[in-house]
Amino acid sequence: MYAILMNDYGSTDVFEEVEVRMPVLKPKQVLIKQMAVAIDPYDVKFRAGFMGRSLVPPIIDGSSVSGEVVAIGDEVTDFEVGQKVAASPHLHAYAQYVAVGQSQCAKIPTNVSFEQAAAAALGIQTAYQLVTDALYLDKNDSLLIHGIAGNVGLAVLQFARMAGVNKIYGTASERGIKYLAKFDSKVEVINYKKDDFTEKIPLVDKIVDLVGEETTTKSLKILKENGKLISTVNQISDDRVTMFFMKSNGPKLEVAMKEIARGNIHVEIAKIATFNVTNLRNFHDMKHVLGKLILRFS
Repeated sequence: MYAILMNDYGSTDVFEEVEVRMPVLKPKQVLIKQMAVAIDPYDVKFRAGFMGRSLVPPIIDGSSVSGEVVAIGDEVTDFEVGQKVAASPHLHAYAQYVAVGQSQCAKIPTNVSFEQAAAAALGIQTAYQLVTDALYLDKNDSLLIHGIAGNVGLAVLQFARMAGVNKIYGTASERGIKYLAKFDSKVEVINYKKDDFTEKIPLVDKIVDLVGEETTTKSLKILKENGKLISTVNQISDDRVTMFFMKSNGPKLEVAMKEIARGNIHVEIAKIATFNVTNLRNFHDMKHVLGKLILRFS
């Protein structure tokens, strides 16, 4: 099968087109023919070596799967050949076929596209789990989202609105602020490049930190004494701070995609291109993109 692997860690030059053997299914895995894959920040960091280098190349990168089941393992009970599914495995997604454990897989609703499902597999699933399993929002909470215009941040905003939260703040670039003014004009967004958010935002109950570095520590200045800060990127020594890791979960991804199908969650897609090494390199090199970059399999 056709795949794009990393022959080392480093720049996008490490990506290489290859022909590799089809995955051998384990009893509880399904074999998925890829239709679309998203470019997720995790995959970019992994390729660069920022997530560690314990795995020895060659490695197939990629963490979002969206396609059709073409085979199932002997012990698979939840899926059938021909079903449209999405999942977020750890790696292996930059290939025509991917073997994924059935517990990580979710059925794609009929009115959700493969491209939307690919964008949802990691990013939207992360936001859904963060809000429902870690943030525990009350409708009277005030919430600050750092990186609110990104894929995860925008989804956190929407899930928070579904939970009834009215007072929401965010930090974003000027471009992100203009987008959010049209998307949700009630959000008060601070330009992190021009202003100190700690001087513009009052004390808040909850903070979602998708940025890290000094943003995490600065945020403590405006977090209430009994507040909660959930970070996906940074752990610091404060009882109010929790580091969040998304654990791939098919049923939870399925719930999130049903909200996309109902029109409650919007998935912003910036650009779609054909899955090949040139486009993969270009998409990995793009920075500050508003919306998800998707590669479609021909």
